[in-house]
Amino acid sequence: MAGIWSDSISSELAQVEAVMDASTSTAENPQLREMCQYVIGNHGKRVRPAFCILSYYMLGGKDPARAIDIGAAVELIHNATLIHDDINDEGEMRRGAKALYREYSLGKSIVAGDFMFALGFKLLGTASGEIISYVIDAASAMGSGEFDQKKYERNVTVDEAAYIKIITGKTARLIECAAKCGAYIARPDDLESVIKVGEIACNIGCAFQIIDDLLDIIGDSNNTGKKVGNDLVEGKPTIPTIYGMQDPEVGEKIREIFEKPSIGYDEANEAIELIKKTDAVERCYALANKYADAALEGLKEIEDSEYKQAMIDLVKYIVTRNR
Repeated sequence: MAGIWSDSISSELAQVEAVMDASTSTAENPQLREMCQYVIGNHGKRVRPAFCILSYYMLGGKDPARAIDIGAAVELIHNATLIHDDINDEGEMRRGAKALYREYSLGKSIVAGDFMFALGFKLLGTASGEIISYVIDAASAMGSGEFDQKKYERNVTVDEAAYIKIITGKTARLIECAAKCGAYIARPDDLESVIKVGEIACNIGCAFQIIDDLLDIIGDSNNTGKKVGNDLVEGKPTIPTIYGMQDPEVGEKIREIFEKPSIGYDEANEAIELIKKTDAVERCYALANKYADAALEGLKEIEDSEYKQAMIDLVKYIVTRNR
C-alpha cells in the first residue's frame, strides 16, 4: 500500500499478510490452496485491516494481536466476496490479473470463495457477540447491495440516492465493520465511541468507492489493474455514468449506450468521452470530498495521536489516489 499514512502500522499490516497466508495454507486440497494463494497474492490495498488496526490504536489499544487477526478475517471475507462478484459480473480482470474463475474454473472458484468465507469466520474464533454481529450485519449488507446493483444494471432510471445505497451496502459497511471491530477490542465498554468510529469509516468507505468508480472513467489501466470502461461494459450503475446521463446535451446518447443489453469497449470508450465533456468528473470529486469532509469532521472528536493522523492522511490519500 502506497502512502505515508501506512507507515505507523506497516509492521501490523505485514503480520496481517502472514496470518492470511497461514490461514489459506491450511487447505488440504493442493489446488484449493493454490487458488486461495492466487487471490491473496494478487495484492489489494488492504484498506479493511488497516481500518481495524488504526481504529484499535486510535482508541488506546496497546496489544494489536487480536486486531491483526480480526483485520485478516475481514480481509479474507472481503476477498471471498470479490471471487463471487467477478463470477456474478462476468468480470475478466481483478487487480491486473485474470479473475479467479477465468484462471481456473467457475465451479471451483465458487467453492474457493466459500472456503475463504469459512476461513474468515474461523479466524474470528472466540470473538465477542458484538464483533460477530458487526461482521454478520456487514455481510448481509453486501448481499443486499449486490441485489440493489443488479436492479439498476443498464437501467437509466438510476439516480444518486440509489447509487449511494448500493455502495454503502457493497463497500462502506464492511469498512465500517472493520473499524468498529478494532474500536470495540480497544474499548468494549464505550459503545458510543465504537459507533462514532464506525460512522467515520462508513463515510470514508463511500468516498473510497466513489473515487474507485471515477477511476473507471479517468484512470490509467496500468495503475488500476483493470481496463478503463470495465464498469460500463458490465452495465454497472456508477456515479460518473449517472451524472453523465443527466447532462442536457450528451446525456441522451450516454443513456442510449448504457441501456443496451451488451456493449463492448469501443462503445464504452465512446460513452467515456461523452461523460468527460460533462461536469460529471467535477461532481464526482465534490461528492467524494463531501463524505471525506464528514469523516474528517468526525475525527475531530477523537483524541490526537499518530494513528488519528494516519487516518486523516488515509482520508486524503483516498480522494486523491490514481489507483
